[in-house]
Amino acid sequence: MKFGRGGFWWISVAFFLLFVAPGLWTPALPNILSTRGLEWVIPYAFAAGPLASLFSPLIFGSLADYRFSAQKLMGTLSLAGAVFLGLAFASIEWGWGPWAYLGFQWLNALIAAPMMALLSTVALTHLDEPEKRFPLYRLWGTFGWIAAGLVVSFLAWDSSPMAGMAAMGARILLGLACFMMPDTPPQGTPGQQLSWRRYFGMDAIHLFKEPSMRVFLITTVLLSIPLAAFYMYTPILLRDLGDGHPAASMTLGQVTEVVALLLLGGFLARGRVKWVLVAALAFALLRYLLFAFAGWSGSLWWVWLGIAMHGPCYTFYYVTGQMLVNRRVEPGMRNQAQALLGTLSSGMGACSGSLLCGWYYGACIGMPGGWSFFWLGLSMVVLACVLFFLSGYRSQRSGSGSEPGAVHGKSGK
Repeated sequence: MKFGRGGFWWISVAFFLLFVAPGLWTPALPNILSTRGLEWVIPYAFAAGPLASLFSPLIFGSLADYRFSAQKLMGTLSLAGAVFLGLAFASIEWGWGPWAYLGFQWLNALIAAPMMALLSTVALTHLDEPEKRFPLYRLWGTFGWIAAGLVVSFLAWDSSPMAGMAAMGARILLGLACFMMPDTPPQGTPGQQLSWRRYFGMDAIHLFKEPSMRVFLITTVLLSIPLAAFYMYTPILLRDLGDGHPAASMTLGQVTEVVALLLLGGFLARGRVKWVLVAALAFALLRYLLFAFAGWSGSLWWVWLGIAMHGPCYTFYYVTGQMLVNRRVEPGMRNQAQALLGTLSSGMGACSGSLLCGWYYGACIGMPGGWSFFWLGLSMVVLACVLFFLSGYRSQRSGSGSEPGAVHGKSGK
């Protein structure tokens, strides 16, 4: 194993650190804000990242396809974003007000939004048999999130801005690690002029021309709307039902994600991609039904079981989706295609979800049976996603090599 610059193990390190940072501050943020009388800020705080993801990943993905090495671009972004992430949580600790926090968090999100797509491209470009090996490298991200959540609760940072300050340190380490990853130069046509269409990553829009991919991408947007509530309000539900360490409890989803990632390669090699995605949607539906029952019964056990459903839901849908998109496009468009997937899920879907779920939460909580009504309504949205996907998606076996050919940008025609 090569341990110096260019070694594959640095991809694992990068995945670990990439997920440590949000794993430190994301589960703690709802309680950080609500204990300071800033519960109204939660939807806007969680909308900052999705809002940035509407355009930032496409622009930086295009730059990685045509201008800069992906690992160097990611390292630069991580170091720059760490500054704004630290300032965001310092503004809470030092009493600068909610708008200062939101401003710094949005700047951090603008810089951080492309990093998952860039890292996925680095990994998928260099790994042999990516459908089998990519989940094993991505697994280190799950380990990072678990470790972060346990550290937050162990140090009693579940409601402390120190969780965000520690995340800044993780982002600095990530930036340094990125420069050690294998070189991933631009795969676009050398010397090709970067038009406004390519600059904004619009070539990847051609994915919508294929009917099954169009169904998958639309489902991704729709599923990401109720998913936003999981990160925003599950920690508050845990606290309301008497859980003293919600950040640690949230890592149950990552524990089951480990199992799902270990199984994913085998499922994709032996079965149809469609049914892996359907299984993910079924887990998403079951998760919110269990939350609704927890709200009715007042038992934490149902919440913990629902959180455990999040692991296979996220892995079987979003990680499978990354590999599906990677297979459907030519090498010169992979950064843009991954960025498009991130824009739809972490941008359009999550931004809409943060605001709509925030409004829906305000309408439900405080009324009799509010928690049950809240999660049951979101379950119906997930059920609609299941029915839409089943009605329109068609695929061949993932291991058969008979999937439709790679999608080419306009320049490739």
